[in-house]
Amino acid sequence: MKRLICLIMLAVLISMAPRLQCLADDISFRFKLETIWKNYLQASKSGKEVEFEKAASSFLLATLKNNLASAGRTMSPEMIESISESAPDISNARFVKVMEKGPTAGLVYVKDAEWKDATGKPRVEFIFLKFVKEKGDWKVGGGMTVGGYKFAKNGKETEFDASTLTTPFLIDGKVPETPKAIAIPEVSGYLEADSYGYKTQVTVNGIEQKTTVNQSSSSLIKGGMRYGSNDIVIQFTRVTKEAPFKPSVKIRRILADNESKECFSFEPKENIEGTHPLSFTIRK
Repeated sequence: MKRLICLIMLAVLISMAPRLQCLADDISFRFKLETIWKNYLQASKSGKEVEFEKAASSFLLATLKNNLASAGRTMSPEMIESISESAPDISNARFVKVMEKGPTAGLVYVKDAEWKDATGKPRVEFIFLKFVKEKGDWKVGGGMTVGGYKFAKNGKETEFDASTLTTPFLIDGKVPETPKAIAIPEVSGYLEADSYGYKTQVTVNGIEQKTTVNQSSSSLIKGGMRYGSNDIVIQFTRVTKEAPFKPSVKIRRILADNESKECFSFEPKENIEGTHPLSFTIRK
């Protein structure tokens, strides 16, 4: 009998071996990516562009430089240092899972949000860190946060929804193409979006802007704007089953002395979902 029990236990262990090995590989890969993330933050804190270039992906680096150009600025030690200050903080977050496909990988974390919704329901923040493999080395591709309710209607904790990831953060096995350098624009401005319950995708003069998912955001307009007529395409996609807020998109033109003035606003009350091609004019 003892021999039979031993044989059964051995068979179980043998059958579990592949799964245990996969689990060990995931843990090892996670720690490797977390070390790369820490090195990326340290490179930012150094303020040295040459060190930061070693840690950031080509796509991330080019995007940062284009964002600065859109604001009429260039990379400086102070700007590089500020990147670590605004980066997602995973120190107090709970690890959720590793995602990997080809030369793209991601780490998912979750933590309680510091606020609740209007009805008192608790909310959480999912933190997503992306990594891409370039010339054999893993580099940081960026970090983003996605808000959501802590509990679903059935009472279970909300799970991370990969469909909320914006295009540059997709784990699809494709390394994002490095964007071309953008020249300093005629007019700089901020794109502001309120997207609670929606994914909001915006294109200004043919250049895709930051996609906002289930939260508010304010970001510099990539490529800026021009005097005269400007084209803007806005797409709203509902991402939650809960009653959403009415989304809105606004643009504020940057004036002298860091002042700004609203030059475009779109707040649909009906027929919200779908694509909305619009235009607006900026006068000298």
